[in-house]
Amino acid sequence: MNFSAADTLTGPTLTLVTLLVGLAALFVAVGWRAVRFLRVRRGISAGLRDHDAGVRVAAVLQAAEIGLTSTAPALLKAVREERDPSVLAAVVRTVAARQWEPASTSGIVELRLWARAYSGKHPEVRAASQSEPMLPGIAGAVPPPSLDPGRAEEFRTRSDQVPELVVVTPRVPATQVVSPWLAPDPDPLHPTTVLVTGAGGPAGVAVIRALLAAGHQPVALDADASAVGLRLTEQSHVVPRYDDPSYLAALVRAATVSSAQALICTVAEEYPALLPAHPYLEESGVRTLMPSRAAVEACLDKWAFAGLMTTAGLPGPATGLGSATGIPGPWVVKPRYGRGSRDVHVVATSTRLRALIGAVPDPIVQTQLTGREFTVDALVDTTGVVVAASPRWRLETKGGISTKGETFEDEEVTNVCSLVLKAVDLIGPANVQGFVAEDGGVVVHEVNPRFSGGLPLTLYAGADVVGEYLRAILGLPMRPDRLVARPGVRMMRHFCEVFEG
Repeated sequence: MNFSAADTLTGPTLTLVTLLVGLAALFVAVGWRAVRFLRVRRGISAGLRDHDAGVRVAAVLQAAEIGLTSTAPALLKAVREERDPSVLAAVVRTVAARQWEPASTSGIVELRLWARAYSGKHPEVRAASQSEPMLPGIAGAVPPPSLDPGRAEEFRTRSDQVPELVVVTPRVPATQVVSPWLAPDPDPLHPTTVLVTGAGGPAGVAVIRALLAAGHQPVALDADASAVGLRLTEQSHVVPRYDDPSYLAALVRAATVSSAQALICTVAEEYPALLPAHPYLEESGVRTLMPSRAAVEACLDKWAFAGLMTTAGLPGPATGLGSATGIPGPWVVKPRYGRGSRDVHVVATSTRLRALIGAVPDPIVQTQLTGREFTVDALVDTTGVVVAASPRWRLETKGGISTKGETFEDEEVTNVCSLVLKAVDLIGPANVQGFVAEDGGVVVHEVNPRFSGGLPLTLYAGADVVGEYLRAILGLPMRPDRLVARPGVRMMRHFCEVFEG
């Protein structure tokens, strides 16, 4: 009696063999598809380098068939070297036709930025066909172009690829401090996803905590992978510095993948990069409310700010650029462009003064102010009205950040600071720093167009400047009754640690 091999396999053994054969067939099929896909991608890359423009256009169309997720890097490389208008137009049309693809890679975002700028500079590209979405946007179909064609060159990117976003897993929940003097919101916002830049600084952390306390979803962004704010939110990304050519693409991608609806900037130096990016952010679904470039520059340039104060007839310290000629001592020497207390020196002797003028980069010299030092946390609406001005004494500072403070009321301080903000023509958040002299005179020496490091005191005292600013970003009116800080509230800061490893 003869038996085949199959006759000896019964029950579980036969089932196992069948499963193994099926898995082997599956692995072979997947492997073959992977090899074939790799060959197709290599063929597209080769086609994009062909001397015949028709072949290059065909390669672009083939790239569209398999999607931008895998072909965006090759297309980006091609458009940086391509000179034939027909090929460039084909890339623009391909990007526009693939608007439904999620911005899952920085390559897709950068390719869309290029296509958006190119189509703005070459309107003839949009006239080819009514059946195609000829206007590429950033994260989806968009209305007619909002970009000035002459601004295309602002968004040139470097030749290498934009680095992928680094996602930091949150380690600890952020402490949420709620003011006992702020009544429950009768008209609260729906939970909103908000990008917060500068998550490693005291202002960024304070904004994140305030948003969490209100039930919103902050997305922490910082160029430093070790920034503590990245550990306090469910979503966070390490992005390039604001002066990196790839900053915009990384920011737009972070906005898209997180479905962010608003952006709060806590680093004033970022504004020059963010302001021209406004149309791109809006097309990504992100709303912003930022001051003008002129206002930001007037604050960042301490020499320009001193001149503005003099022109407006407002009280400020005597100031000299690179010289103490005509400036009464004792003196303060500081960089013309600087942050916090970096390279800021108080000088009592002329010998030391000369040495510091030669050592501090691009120095300005000011008469040292005396009296009680204060900061006013302010909020200005889009019409220029100062809707919040909450003063606090800087009882103790370390590294330029208030570590002990107390809220107070003073009509003269509020009035002078409001006049300064109007002279600068700021909108949005600001902190105004100055001194109250023994005779009651108020002198302002600095304005920062952002939330301050001492913001937690103002929030705890009952002035919800973060919540009302978010309302303004979303197009709603700010409510002055929710922007009044209780005087006499004192803050003492302490360290708080986050551990990893």
